[in-house]
Amino acid sequence: MSNIITKGKAASLLYIAAGLLYIAVPHVLLPVCGYAGGSVAHQHAASAHGERAHGGHTPPAAEQHGGESSVSGHQEYATGDSEAEHAVCFWTAKAEAGLGGLVIFASLLLFFAGSPEQRSGITLMLAGVAVLGALIPSELIGVCRQESMPCRAGTLPALLLLSGFFFLFALSHSVYLIRRRKG
Repeated sequence: MSNIITKGKAASLLYIAAGLLYIAVPHVLLPVCGYAGGSVAHQHAASAHGERAHGGHTPPAAEQHGGESSVSGHQEYATGDSEAEHAVCFWTAKAEAGLGGLVIFASLLLFFAGSPEQRSGITLMLAGVAVLGALIPSELIGVCRQESMPCRAGTLPALLLLSGFFFLFALSHSVYLIRRRKG
């Protein structure tokens, strides 16, 4: 029985690692280009393409269209506050960090869960979170439209791969727990 508990705790630790990756990929490992008005890499890529990086002023088109405009594939908000103007990839990174926190919390629940029913329910929920982890950068919030931007070239593929592996692991772990419960 202690061998099964050890396997369950090891799986929980793998889930915690996945949660940490959801936080680290868009912030540290392959950072998105939308932090603090644009990273140095984003400003360089934008200037190389003759575009305006995310600065402190709002383009005139934004004032005419209710405060929103799309500049070089980025969604910016006309608030007059340069801290509040970010590319969509910035918000994707924030959402993925929140998702990573949810994964870590569920992993801790899994670590202390006793019955196989509780464990399989938590792992099925984690599989759903993995789907959401892929949908945030690809469909729900998105990343910059230009292929040369760091978020599109690095962060998006990394988050999709992470979510795919995480989904397969959580789903197979849940099937294992359900079979173990029935058999």
